Parts: sequence; structure tokens; C-alpha cells
Amino acid sequence: MGTIITAATIMAMYLNSTGNVNSQYYYNADIENGQVKTMYVYDKQGESLSGKLEYRYTYDNQGRVTSKEVVRRDARTGRMTPESLYTYTYTTDGYTMERNLWNASTHAFDRADGRTEYRRETESVMSVTNYEVAEDGTVTAITDNMLVMLPANEGLMAEF
Repeated sequence: MGTIITAATIMAMYLNSTGNVNSQYYYNADIENGQVKTMYVYDKQGESLSGKLEYRYTYDNQGRVTSKEVVRRDARTGRMTPESLYTYTYTTDGYTMERNLWNASTHAFDRADGRTEYRRETESVMSVTNYEVAEDGTVTAITDNMLVMLPANEGLMAEF
């Protein structure tokens, strides 16, 4: 039994975030075929809203998230600028997430600088291990690891 991030997980996150009336942030989403393609985050400034972030998602043919791009509004120029890209790969017992940061000089994402592996160890225990990644893509060190107790049939993780 494995753990995945699905379109339903992203949709639930969006629906939960829109229900908080006391938040300084407001959310909107482009949804296609039941999948959140882009989530927009707006910052409330007085009586108006200004764009703060965009989260852009891609999915595989099984409805699992394969990437999340974070784009941030530059307060100086007002333009949306890429910030980071998270890519997800799946195994039978979990998934791996890698983070790539935007390089303004090259106008492209750098190689992954970090990797996190989520592995289901038992029905209610997941291991989470963070790795440092070298420029050539090799793992150089474990930076953190922990075991997470999961409530039965709850949380943002979908089972398959």
C-alpha cells in the first residue's frame, strides 16, 4: 500500500483554504476536469486584493500531482516571477519530492537542491527523510529524518 498526492488532495486543500473568512489571503482556482490547474493567492490590502502567489499544478494520467510551480508577485515591478518548482515521483511505498529554485540570471530553474522522501513504513507510520543534493544530482547528506504517526483514514494522503 502506497501514499500519493492526488487531484482530490489539491482540490480539498483549495476548498479548505477558501472557507477561512478571517484570513488576510483569498484564493481562486482554475479547475479543469476536477483538477486544480492553477491556484491564485491574493493578499487583502484594505478593501482591495492584490495578487501574491500562483501555484501551478500538473498531473499524470492517474491523477497524481507531478509538479507544483510557485510563482510570486514581485512587489517592485508587479510582475509574476517564478520562485520554485517541486517535482514528485512515485513508488509503491511512497513518493519523492525535489525542489528546484528559479535562477534569475539564467531564466531557468536550477538543479534540485533538496529532496524529501515520504515512505509508508506501516499502516499508520510514515518516514520522512530530507536530503541535500549536490549540483551533479547526487545525494550528499541526510539533513533531517523523522517518523510521522498517521491517524487512520485521515489527513491529506490518499491511499491506493
